[in-house]
Amino acid sequence: MEALGTKRTKRGSSPGVDRLSALPDHLLHEIMSRMKARQVMRTRFLSRRWRHLWPSVPCLDVDQREFADTDYHKFGDFLHFLLLRVSVSDLDALRLHVSSTYDDSHVADASATIRRAVMSSAVHGEPTWRLKRLHLSGLRLDDLFAEHVRSRCPFLEHLELSRCVCGFHAIASGSLQCLALVDCEGKGFSEITSPSLKNLAIENGSTNDVTSPLVVAAPALACLSLVVTPFNFPGGVSFSEMPSLAKASIRLKVLGEESTAFPEFKNLRSLELNGCGENELQVSGHILRNSPNLEKLTLSPPCRQVLVAGSLSYPEFKNIRILILGDWEIGKYDLNHDSQTLGYFLHSLSMLEKLTLQRCKLSPNVKKQRGTSKKKNAVQNLMDIQCKNLRLTEIIYTDDEVVKLIIELLLPFSRNLPNNNIRLTKVE
Repeated sequence: MEALGTKRTKRGSSPGVDRLSALPDHLLHEIMSRMKARQVMRTRFLSRRWRHLWPSVPCLDVDQREFADTDYHKFGDFLHFLLLRVSVSDLDALRLHVSSTYDDSHVADASATIRRAVMSSAVHGEPTWRLKRLHLSGLRLDDLFAEHVRSRCPFLEHLELSRCVCGFHAIASGSLQCLALVDCEGKGFSEITSPSLKNLAIENGSTNDVTSPLVVAAPALACLSLVVTPFNFPGGVSFSEMPSLAKASIRLKVLGEESTAFPEFKNLRSLELNGCGENELQVSGHILRNSPNLEKLTLSPPCRQVLVAGSLSYPEFKNIRILILGDWEIGKYDLNHDSQTLGYFLHSLSMLEKLTLQRCKLSPNVKKQRGTSKKKNAVQNLMDIQCKNLRLTEIIYTDDEVVKLIIELLLPFSRNLPNNNIRLTKVE
């Protein structure tokens, strides 16, 4: 096997200088940290120079997908051998992925191996770990994991759990800055507490507590991405005060406003609400009402009741400068409804400067509705709309018929949009 980095002469008969192996340890470790763990271990066969480098690599990426789907025992032996020689407490970053093809017994084996590595560091008197990044996928995690995150990882900044079974009550950390929970199953998990947390993403997953919400106490949170449903999170999600929240993307399906509590988001500047449906109207309206300083609002798809929230009154968002409406199926109900929807938005966003309509499509029954008298009468009560600051309406489209209909919907309001310019962008 030719040593990594070896250079041959022009004739290719004899090796030249191995410049890669001549690099200092910290640079070689930087290179090895970008490799999968199985590749890292193989470097010990390159030369004597590499033989003792790999156990002190600062970042490990252990991926069961490097092994054949049926090679469970080989992966287990590899993981056991690896963690006997690499001290978890000395790692800066650890990523462990167990494939979805693993059955429950082998997932349990992999989880047990991690626990033994944890206990081994405790036995050898290592009170804290220097871990900054930790990504675990496909594991069963118990109270011991949560306790070590809380008490023995004072430098942990990024934690990502994917497809994990969370058998602990809470994630609590004084150092955590970014937390992502993707498709995780919570068995008793009901609390996230961190004074330093700035970025939180919860995507799908579930909890088995039907009475209590998932409580998030993160006063420094600046960016929130949330995708939950009442079927997977029957108790909803409850937030404490988050005065620093500046950007949020929320797909929140909750059957009743009482099941989810939101504080006032005084500093929220950018908000994206996705999948606005009947079950989300109350919560979406509640979030909007509690965000008085919004400057950018994205709704996919738009819905008039998001602002109205089931009532006949609607709030006025004086600070919103940018409104993005996406995935709008025009004519899904009737054109009268679409005209009212657009009218309500223009009426409530008096300081609007830019309106973007993107990925809009036509409902199959839209041709039957065109030219009806209902649409003409629909905007009579909205003629007091004043959007003098609206300078650009951007329509991003694929179908020419969409543009024609959107302009037709805008025409009744055109005299109250004196500075508005329309920009058309066709995409494939």
